[in-house]
Amino acid sequence: MGRELNVRAVLTGRVMQRGDALIVSAELMDVAQESQLWGERYNRKLDDIFEVQAEVASQISEKLRLRLTPEEKKRLTKQPTQNREAYQLLLKAQYYTSKWTAERIRQGMAYARQAIEADPGYAAAYAWIAATYNSLAAFGSLPRREASPMAKAAALKALEIDETLADAHVSLGVAQAFYEWDWSGGERSLKRALELNPNYAWAHFCYGSWLLYMGRRQEGLAEVRRSVELDPLSANFSSGLAFQFYLARDYDHALEQYQKALELDPNFVYTRPLLARVYSEKGMHEEAIRECEEMVSLSGGVPFSKVTLGLVLAKAGQLDEARKILEELKGQPKLDNISEYLVAALHAILGEKEEAFKLLERAYEQRNNWLVFLSAPTFDSLRDDPRFADLCRRIGLPESVSAQT
Repeated sequence: MGRELNVRAVLTGRVMQRGDALIVSAELMDVAQESQLWGERYNRKLDDIFEVQAEVASQISEKLRLRLTPEEKKRLTKQPTQNREAYQLLLKAQYYTSKWTAERIRQGMAYARQAIEADPGYAAAYAWIAATYNSLAAFGSLPRREASPMAKAAALKALEIDETLADAHVSLGVAQAFYEWDWSGGERSLKRALELNPNYAWAHFCYGSWLLYMGRRQEGLAEVRRSVELDPLSANFSSGLAFQFYLARDYDHALEQYQKALELDPNFVYTRPLLARVYSEKGMHEEAIRECEEMVSLSGGVPFSKVTLGLVLAKAGQLDEARKILEELKGQPKLDNISEYLVAALHAILGEKEEAFKLLERAYEQRNNWLVFLSAPTFDSLRDDPRFADLCRRIGLPESVSAQT
């Protein structure tokens, strides 16, 4: 475990509940020496859970002789809520949201709302609702113009209660940058989150994405890599790093990173469709089509998976098959953000520029957050058209995006 995480020490523990009794055992192990640095067992009442957390954190920091600032010590012992029910409800919210499917994210939202009902002053629950709205928009399960204002409102409410909450600053920054296209405001919020919590993987990932979309590629990749270093078992961060390699046309590194993401979680929603697009750009058309066909089967033929199949078929030269998929999609209910963005890309690959620009303009009017990925290779055929440069300018993307090849 220590080698996998590249850490000096590993804390393991077990929590058991028997009626109103809470039994917590914890052990801190030195990785190099394979010896115990510290161990303790706590027998408390369930209502004492917050005190146990503070005590464990304090004893470990002392054992490791950590030189903590007064602010860090305060954060270690800080109790976000005194309401045990609210605390447990937020844990459930975080568990379900981490599954990264629209259904589970909505379940997480419901639990976070229950946590606020139990404790209306629970800042972390408002921050989680903000993050959940941003996730629903990213998945296309809720229109960005509906989700982002609600995400921003929830983040601001959290910060009104507790300005030091890094989670809330990240959610605010995501709403500012990727919906409002207020890139400078988004940067301030994301950097504030990192000031408050320098080891917050999600903040590094989001700030890295911001840097990459602003054309600061090396800085951005360093930040996204940092998120993977901080949370090496996250398929989300691993897949996100692979996607940035894909956008940079570094397909060999993208392929290698996507394979690592698959090892972590073969069912993570974004890995297989994006892996298929990497295969496609590398000319590995059979592999790309196979990945997509499996994805279409597993997903029940949702528009996102079908249009991705259309993309790889078009790149493989199977234009008639790709156009059949376009015809099928016309009979579908209103497309979500992701699918509409990808349909525009498919029209571009098929050489149907007018249709592509019509969809991109509609996506712009709807504040489709996927437009920040206009640097993707699927739009290369549009880059010599002045309308593409104009679209990037209105979004606030740098000239390097419209010219990227």
